Amino acid sequence: MRIDRLLTLSFFYPATKLLCRKSDLQIPILMYHSISGQLDDHLHPYFRTVTSPECFEQQMRFLSERGYQALTLSEAVHVLQNQEIPTPANTSAASGQQHAKVVITFDDGLRDFYSAAFPILEKFGFKATVFLTSGMIDNTFLTGNECLRETEIRELAAKGIEFGSHTVSHPQLHDLSCDEIVHELANSKKQIEDVLGHTMTLFSYPYRFPEGDINFTKMLRNLLLEQGYLMGVTTIIGRTKSSDNPLFLKRLPVNDCDDMPLFQAKLEGGYDWLHGFQLASKKIRALIFRLKADAYNVQSNY
Repeated sequence: MRIDRLLTLSFFYPATKLLCRKSDLQIPILMYHSISGQLDDHLHPYFRTVTSPECFEQQMRFLSERGYQALTLSEAVHVLQNQEIPTPANTSAASGQQHAKVVITFDDGLRDFYSAAFPILEKFGFKATVFLTSGMIDNTFLTGNECLRETEIRELAAKGIEFGSHTVSHPQLHDLSCDEIVHELANSKKQIEDVLGHTMTLFSYPYRFPEGDINFTKMLRNLLLEQGYLMGVTTIIGRTKSSDNPLFLKRLPVNDCDDMPLFQAKLEGGYDWLHGFQLASKKIRALIFRLKADAYNVQSNY
C-alpha cells in the first residue's frame, strides 16, 4: 500500500480544496527524470524516477484537457514575481481555466527526453525546462543511460525548450568543500552556455536538498548568485509561490506510479502536506548524525 497516496486522496486533498484561499497564486513545478519503457519498478513508488511514455502522454493529455498553460521555469518566476492573478479554481476549461499554469522540468539531461518526452510535449504544444549534467553531455549518465548530445540540445533550444545546470558531475554538494562547489557551479554554467551560445541562469540541486542546514543553504545561495544563477529548483515538495526563494523553488515528483487522481491532487495542492514530514525527517536524521558524531568524539578522547 502506498501511504502517501492514501493520505493524500483520503484526507489532505479534500481538506486542501475546502481550506485553500482561491486568490493565492501557486504554480506546480513537476519534476521528471527519465521517460522510458525501462521502468525502475524494483524501487518503492516514492523513489522511482522513470515514467513510461504511455503514462507521460496520459499526464500531458490531462494537463491539456484541463487547460493548463505550460511555462518554462523562467517564465513562471516572472509570473510569480509580478503577482499575476490566477483564474478561479472553479472556472471550467471552456470558460477560462486555460490560464492555469504548470512548469514541466526534467533533471539529469537524459537522451530519452529527445526521443520520448519531447515528441509528446510537442504534440500538446507544451514547453519544458531541462537541467543538464554538463560533464555527461554526449556521454552516459551515472546510471548508464545515454545523455543528450550537443546537436540535440541546440535543436531543442531552437524549438523552445529551456535549459539549466544540474552541476558538472551530479555530486552530493553538501559533502563538498566551498571550492569544489564553485567548480561544479561555474564549469557547468560555462559548458552549457558554450553549447547554447547564450547566457544560462537556471540551476537544479542534485539529490535531496538539505533545507534544514541553514549555514549550507546560505552559503549555496551566495555561491549561486556569485556565479550568475538567478533561479533554481530543489527536491522540496510542494507548489511554489511568490514568497519562495527563487533559487530554491519547490517541486512535485512525478513518475509512472502516479495515477490520474494522485496526479490531479499534486497539481492542486493536495500533496503539499508531505513537505512538513519531509522536513521533520531531515531534521531528525541531522540530529542523529550530530549525536553519533558527538559520541564518537567523546570516545576518541579516552
